[in-house]
Amino acid sequence: MRESIRETLDRVRKPAYTGENRCLPCTAVNVALAAAGSVVVGKVSRAGGVAAFAGSLAAIGLRGYLVPGTPTLTKRYLPAAVLERFDTHPLEDGDDREATTETIAEYERQREQAVDPERFLLEVGAVEPRDGDVAFTEALAELIDDRLRSLPDDPLEPAPVAELYGIEPGAVSIEDRPYPAVRIGRRIHKWPSTAALRADVATHRALAELTDRWHEVPQGQRIELLEALRSFHGACPACGGPLSLTEDTVESCCQRYEVHALECRDCGQPLLEFDPNDVDHGTGGGFQP
Repeated sequence: MRESIRETLDRVRKPAYTGENRCLPCTAVNVALAAAGSVVVGKVSRAGGVAAFAGSLAAIGLRGYLVPGTPTLTKRYLPAAVLERFDTHPLEDGDDREATTETIAEYERQREQAVDPERFLLEVGAVEPRDGDVAFTEALAELIDDRLRSLPDDPLEPAPVAELYGIEPGAVSIEDRPYPAVRIGRRIHKWPSTAALRADVATHRALAELTDRWHEVPQGQRIELLEALRSFHGACPACGGPLSLTEDTVESCCQRYEVHALECRDCGQPLLEFDPNDVDHGTGGGFQP
C-alpha cells in the first residue's frame, strides 16, 4: 500500500519545479490564487473551502505550481521590486557570516574584530599597488602556486573545506551537485567551479603560511576575502589557462539577469561570478570584499 502511494506521488511530483528549482515568486502567486479560489468555494461550503485549500497546497508542494503558465502571470503582474524581495537572483547565496554564525553574540564578535580588507592585506605583504591597481605580492603568488601544485585536481573533500571554515572535517558533508557544494550544519556552501574551490583552498593555505594574523581575521570575513582574491589570479587555478571577463544573460522562469564572470578561456570554468549592478563603479583599483 505504501509503495503504491509512493509511486503515485512520484508520478505527480515535478522535480523541475520543486526543491532547489522551486521559484518562490511563482509559488507565492500560486498560493494566493489557491487562497482566493478556496474563499469562493468556502462561501458555498466551509468544509469544501478548507479541503480545496489543502488540496491546492498539496499540488503546489508536489508539482511546484497550481496554475499552468504561472511564470507568465508572475512576470506580468508582480513588480520587479517585489520579485527582488524573494531573493531569486541565481548568484545570491546568502551571507557567509550569517551562514556560519549561530548566535547574535558571535555575529557581533566577528563584526567587532573585522579588519579593513585592503589595509590588512597590504600590511601583511599579501598585496601591493601595481600599475594603478592592487595585485598579489611575489611572495604570496609563489606560495599560492606551490599550494596549487600540491592540491588534487578536485579538492572537494571534507578536510580541505573544513580548513576554510575552521571546523572539524566530520562537520562537512559533500553535496551531490553539478558544482562544488558542501553542507555544514543546516547551510549549503557552494563554489561556481572546481577552479574557484582550488583558488580558495590554495590562497587560504598560502596566507596562513605568510602571516599568523590570517587566523585572527573573523572566519566569515576570511571567506569573503578569499572570494574577492580569486580576481587577483593571473591564470586559471585548474588548468593554468588565461582568464577573461565575460557577460551573459541568465533567465529564470520569471526574471532575466545580467551576469558577469571571470572565467578561463581554455577550460571555461568560472572563477568568480557577480551581478554587475553590485559593482561600485566609483572606485578605481582594489576590491571591496
